[in-house]
Amino acid sequence: MSRLADASPDPRSHVQTLMRIGYTMPSAIADILDNSITAKSGNIKIYSLPGLSNPNLSIVDDGIGMTSDELINNMKIGCKNPSEDRPRGDLGRFGSGMKTASFSQARRLTVISKKEGQPFCAAIWDIDRVEDQNSWCLEILEDHEITAHPLCLLREDITHGTQVIWEKLACLSKNSHSLDSDSIMANNLSELGRYISLHFHKFMVGKYKCNFEINGKSLKPIDPFLTRSPGYQEGRSEKLRCKGGYIEINTHVLPHFKRIDSRVLNKLGGANGIVQNQGLYIYREGRLINAGGWLDLAKSSQLGALARVEVNIPSSLDHEWSTDVKKASLQLPPRIKKELRKFLSDPIKRSKRVYSYRGKLDEANEYWNIKEDQNENTISYQISAQNNALTNLFQNLSDEHKTVLIRYLGQLAENLPLNHIYQKMSESPRDINQDDATDALLESIMNRLREASEK
Repeated sequence: MSRLADASPDPRSHVQTLMRIGYTMPSAIADILDNSITAKSGNIKIYSLPGLSNPNLSIVDDGIGMTSDELINNMKIGCKNPSEDRPRGDLGRFGSGMKTASFSQARRLTVISKKEGQPFCAAIWDIDRVEDQNSWCLEILEDHEITAHPLCLLREDITHGTQVIWEKLACLSKNSHSLDSDSIMANNLSELGRYISLHFHKFMVGKYKCNFEINGKSLKPIDPFLTRSPGYQEGRSEKLRCKGGYIEINTHVLPHFKRIDSRVLNKLGGANGIVQNQGLYIYREGRLINAGGWLDLAKSSQLGALARVEVNIPSSLDHEWSTDVKKASLQLPPRIKKELRKFLSDPIKRSKRVYSYRGKLDEANEYWNIKEDQNENTISYQISAQNNALTNLFQNLSDEHKTVLIRYLGQLAENLPLNHIYQKMSESPRDINQDDATDALLESIMNRLREASEK
């Protein structure tokens, strides 16, 4: 007769697995921020001060906080049933985010919290202790231990709030011979700031906006659609009714690179970043989950680089969309793929028209002819023979010199560095500056003639 055996995972091995789920530092902290926003925080502050012998990172919010029982329950792995419905605005799902995210970045997690009308409470997960004792031994602090905690940033007079503390940071345990701890953290925090400004940009504006800070510096939202920039185009929008709520779809076309402010362009990763991040922007309860890429619904192209499709979904569709534990990826349901394809062609066509318009502006000059042969499917760039300055120059040349100049101009056009121009126009079009090309050419020729005469 069959029997049942206890096959509970070994804590020592299980915690090692949880540490390797695949978070980056930004995505791990985003999971903590989800909890702060769900707790109705108006201010979230991240601290990781330089110059410490044992670097740490704290996330402090002014949300509703937790009682001691609530904290102990929330420190459990998988403390919530992912199949249960979540209220609108709840950014959680599996009840494991805070722990798995923290374990991926730090070997010691401390959470200090206070709910209105309740005393402070605190609990600690120490992976070294879990491994040594091979037990899920959660440390609960006494009142005097909380007030004496050297890293506690919550003032005694606050009515509510929570602080998450990371110690024994994983990013600083990788023996780096090129960077010290402060430099590593500075780079991580810079990347984190950009990540938060993009993925939480919808929470940084509006009536109930939340303020985000890193080491006292306020973060500003990064709008991936550039809706307030000159040249932005708003496209088709629609609401799709689904089981569990509505899906909102909006289409956007960014301005051409030349019309985007250089500081804004840099925040989006430059022209190369705009090209690479064309596609779908999927938001779950207002938080950005998928930032770009067409998810096999269309092909990326240079001409479609300005196209963006915004998709807003409620947390009630997590199961259907297969949202993962990190809330960093998802899968499109087949029916949604079919619906989304209807929205892709318009922004892509608009993006191509923006490029075509810029191309016609470049075409309309007296120095070059752009010849497109529809029969042969070829395009060539030829020096214009209708240029008045060139015509006047020819009138003053001998037949021999005319032949030499024509041959030179033909070779000049044939050797146009098209691949290099395409690469730089894709990566950094605003860096290209032809204003001083004539002066540079004159100086170069004069220097060469001077060197020849001195020989």
